[in-house]
Amino acid sequence: MKEGFKRITTGALFMATLLLVLFLNNSIVDTIFVTLLSVAGIYEYNKCFKAKGYNPISIVGYLSCLIIPLLGNVSSLVISKVLIVSIPILLVIMFGYIVVKKLEVTVVDISITVFSVVYVPFLFSFIKLLLLQPHGRVYAILAFGISVATDTFAYEIGHRFGKHKLSPTVSPKKSIEGSVAGIIAAMIAVCIICIITNTYFNTEFNIIIMTILAAVLSIVGQIGDLAASAVKRFCGQKDFSKLLPGHGGILDRFDSVMFIAPMLYICLYLISLI
Repeated sequence: MKEGFKRITTGALFMATLLLVLFLNNSIVDTIFVTLLSVAGIYEYNKCFKAKGYNPISIVGYLSCLIIPLLGNVSSLVISKVLIVSIPILLVIMFGYIVVKKLEVTVVDISITVFSVVYVPFLFSFIKLLLLQPHGRVYAILAFGISVATDTFAYEIGHRFGKHKLSPTVSPKKSIEGSVAGIIAAMIAVCIICIITNTYFNTEFNIIIMTILAAVLSIVGQIGDLAASAVKRFCGQKDFSKLLPGHGGILDRFDSVMFIAPMLYICLYLISLI
């Protein structure tokens, strides 16, 4: 009961923070929010792998978080040039670091470091990219709504009625029944959100298409959840951190959103081409 109260309280406080960020509708606030998520995520990721005995180069991960403030503030051409220049320099620095550290840091550590950049700040940056779109606040609500609906109902239904394991090797507690319940809940949540925004905020979402998209993104989110579980299981950790009581860490709470946001952005981009 105590753990459940912690989970509910933390979830409510976080949702209040998220709604405040969306309500303020300020690019600087958006950037700070996503950057803080990325910095916290890099910290948890590095801490997790260090517990396993690896030595990711933390400073590279933290520096990569600085690319997020550029999104929407400078042109994509400038960002491309920054990446073209910075990537070779970072590779030289990292491999030079191996020499200086006399192989205390290995090629494996560099691989883990590079993956941290892709897995954490790169994926989180798509939240900022969604917010930059027309109706970006609604898209952000859709992304988080799909994540919360999927996670909540997958957990509750799976806990009570789950009999068939979804992926016993990666995450023994997840069930097929919970997974299906999460998908249905996400579809219902998106349907409700679209009806409300179409009615009161002048959006013109095709509810049928968005509901089908919700099912796809719910599955994507569950893959993100399993991906995080795979990382934790490899490192021998139950949670990435204790930052969010009852939920674990930032990466525990956002593991599905980190996959949903990029896929939603890609889908929106493809739709714009039609």
